[in-house]
Amino acid sequence: MLVEVSKKLEKTNAELAKTQVMIRDYNGLRERLNHCEIQLNEGHGKEQGSKTTWAYVVGAFGIASFVFSIILALIK
Repeated sequence: MLVEVSKKLEKTNAELAKTQVMIRDYNGLRERLNHCEIQLNEGHGKEQGSKTTWAYVVGAFGIASFVFSIILALIK
């Protein structure tokens, strides 16, 4: 009876060791995934920032051309 319990304990310990390795691997993958998500979000923010900058440039050009056209109309 003790021999059977001992064998079952050895088998359980082996399975526990495998489970610990799997958990460690999973945690490592989760950390890498979190890091990738952070980098992706930062890149998306930079992309949105450059689009916003171009919108301001185009808007400023439009306002400047409007003011210039009013000045030309007043001069004539």
